[in-house]
Amino acid sequence: MSYVLPFLFVIATITTMVVLMRRRVMKERFTVWWALLSVGVVVFAVFPPLLPFVAEHLGFQTPSNFVFFVASIMLLLMSVQFSVEISQLEEKTRTLAEQLGILRAQTEQRSGVTTIALTPETVQLVDTTTDATEAEE
Repeated sequence: MSYVLPFLFVIATITTMVVLMRRRVMKERFTVWWALLSVGVVVFAVFPPLLPFVAEHLGFQTPSNFVFFVASIMLLLMSVQFSVEISQLEEKTRTLAEQLGILRAQTEQRSGVTTIALTPETVQLVDTTTDATEAEE
């Protein structure tokens, strides 16, 4: 009966990850960590004596110390992965902003018309104007 909770956790985790991937809220590469966690929980739930055995052979005083250590390592790896993703996205954003600036300067130079930078407020005005135009048609 005490092994029901880990299985419920695994089923809830897998279901949540599948739903998030289907809705395209989460990418597949981020679900790898959760899949590894689920596999670990299933292995230790199916073979309960395995956790104390592994913890003892790796030099941990108690199995709970081993679980906290593995959780800390997992969080560290996820943090590193997210840091890499953020760095790559920041570089792409900077490159796109530079390309936009160059294109805007070239357009102004060719046409002689100065363009203005859109602020979030003007973007909202443009969006509502477009929606109103579409609604009239």
